[in-house]
Amino acid sequence: MSDQKQNSDNSQGDSAEHNIAKGDNVRASWRVSLDDLTANLSHNTEEAAQLFIWCFLWCIDDAHTIRMEEFAKRVGADATTISRICQGRYFKPGEEGAASKERQPISDKLLSAMEQFKEMEQERSLAKRTVFIMTPTAKRIFTACDLARESQSPVFLVGPSHIGKTWALKSYTEENNHGHTIYVRLQAASGLGGMVKVIAKALGISDKANTADLIERIKRALKPNMLLVLDEVHELIYTYRKESFFACLEVLREFYDHAGCGMVLCGTQLLFKRVSDNRGELEQLLRRGVHKVILPTSPTKGDVAAIAESLGLEMPSKSDTVQVRHGGQNFTDSPYKMLKQLGEEEGLKAITERLRYGSKLAGKAKVKLSWEHVVRAHLIIKGNATNASDWE
Repeated sequence: MSDQKQNSDNSQGDSAEHNIAKGDNVRASWRVSLDDLTANLSHNTEEAAQLFIWCFLWCIDDAHTIRMEEFAKRVGADATTISRICQGRYFKPGEEGAASKERQPISDKLLSAMEQFKEMEQERSLAKRTVFIMTPTAKRIFTACDLARESQSPVFLVGPSHIGKTWALKSYTEENNHGHTIYVRLQAASGLGGMVKVIAKALGISDKANTADLIERIKRALKPNMLLVLDEVHELIYTYRKESFFACLEVLREFYDHAGCGMVLCGTQLLFKRVSDNRGELEQLLRRGVHKVILPTSPTKGDVAAIAESLGLEMPSKSDTVQVRHGGQNFTDSPYKMLKQLGEEEGLKAITERLRYGSKLAGKAKVKLSWEHVVRAHLIIKGNATNASDWE
């Protein structure tokens, strides 16, 4: 809940093209695809290979963008050494010109440096992002991910917008990312080609190829011990061709059948209805998706209580009221009813924003946060959304 976000949003439009260019430049510096990298690391222990893959995926992610040469410096290695490891040309000394070359494993020294790199990057990331609160709904989302990973099968995760699905899925990915958990946010009107490209990018595969080739490369990159988390799957419905939605889900089924990996398909009730209404076309995917986790239609009381508690607030009872002076008038309000109404009508974000704004008001007054501050924040936000006349 940082106040810095609004300031940074104002400059995002101006820097969008720069960020895209930087991301492309970073990706090009690595000169390897995840499927090839996995094969080139096969002579290492599984732990060593997964650590290197984690570093690779972290560096090419748009949120971090670390060039291969910069990564090499960070882990105290020569860029040529990192490049040879990526390309599968890291041979034992004295065998560069031999007819039969034997690749050497990553050294213990380099592995130790990569572990330190990983710990430092995760600490920095945690310091930057909004603190994640494990609410009851978030626990159910984590359970859905665990079920998919453990059963190595598709899991349908269904719930309305604005109850914290994406927040929880991204947090799960960060906490369980050992090169095994891949988060992908799908987009509307992208069609099969767009879906395949965004999955390829998340897997560290260059999207400079046709759709058919990318599908095959994704199949090679996915492994049985991986979890593919697909968020906003219902967005695939909004495409210019009705058949495109079915083609997308059929390709997802192909990925699962080939890799046998866990897969979370997260979307609104619209997704599950469309799949259920078209059982003939999508029967195979439904049969594979034994686990279905249906989330509540709005943030639960337990969700709000967990978030409030993290800020030092005890969940108010139905009978609790607070008195607030706002705009020259005195108001008596029920925090419990306010929270319930916001959750049902607007979702979790509306509640967390009141809590953030209330914390800001308390901070300015240099006092402990109370429900009076949260209610005052609510009145201010409601007032800003009202086009009132001063002639009345």
